[in-house]
Amino acid sequence: MRLADRVKESGRVFIVGVAGDSGSGKTTLSSGMRRLLGEDMVSSFSLDDYHSLDREERKIEGVTPLNPRANHLDLLAEDLAAIRLGEAIRKPVYDHSAGRITGPVLFRSSPVLIIEGLHPFYTEELRRQTDLKIFVDPSRVVKRRWKVRRDCGDRGYRPEEVMKEILEREPDYKRYVDIQKIYAEVVVKIEDSRLIPPMTEQSIERYSVRMIQEMMEVPLSEIGLTIDLSTLLRLAEHEFSLSFQRDDYYGNRVGVMTIDGELHKSMIEDLEQALCSLTGRPYIPVCDRDGDEYVSAIGMAQLIFCWRLLEKMVYLLES
Repeated sequence: MRLADRVKESGRVFIVGVAGDSGSGKTTLSSGMRRLLGEDMVSSFSLDDYHSLDREERKIEGVTPLNPRANHLDLLAEDLAAIRLGEAIRKPVYDHSAGRITGPVLFRSSPVLIIEGLHPFYTEELRRQTDLKIFVDPSRVVKRRWKVRRDCGDRGYRPEEVMKEILEREPDYKRYVDIQKIYAEVVVKIEDSRLIPPMTEQSIERYSVRMIQEMMEVPLSEIGLTIDLSTLLRLAEHEFSLSFQRDDYYGNRVGVMTIDGELHKSMIEDLEQALCSLTGRPYIPVCDRDGDEYVSAIGMAQLIFCWRLLEKMVYLLES
């Protein structure tokens, strides 16, 4: 039976938490799971919806959204517990354009729910309700670039306003958000590529991605993550590097994979096809989706997240 059918028959919802600072690339990295699993299998929402104070109230109180007391974390934990049982909830909504709390709206999740935000692992109860925990941790340079682009382009802020907010938020980020990486099963470090010349305004962004993954005791035997060395040597025209090592991270045994540059699409098509076959989703070749022959380090990270999620789902369904 296809994994998608097994999940639907189980009646439960698997919750993936993606933690990180505002503008850190959480949505970009989780989008690969949605693409590979299918829109019908995945729901998502931002934890910004659980702000307890609107923008004006935070100014009056002198707190940032990163402070847990500016968020309804108890309500979030209650809602996640209900969602895991397949129940619908009345979810609040935060309107970024107006900086106000609206709603609630009726929300019923698909079999997989991705929650993205500042505090998905902050309390023991939230950690208990989350099946896979990912922490996105770009370098300061990358994070500031992404946040300025998003807040100016999508939310109407001026660059100087965004930079002022970034500096004001930094102490609370270290105090309340960064600490959550110790609970994550996967920590994703993102930096500018070391293989490609420094960026200019006209250049295409390329990154180095380091994934620190807690080792799983039960691997998913149906899928193999292999690299065809002959294809690599024959088709690789762009610079890239790939490394793996064992390490210890906050007392946990981890594997550290670092990908820099770009890999030819043929290097990942077999793995993508295997993932889609397991879930029952039709496979769309990489070249048919975007016309690009190469896949970035972030694209590879998206694929490995999905692989990791399927490992966890199979393990939980069989345990």
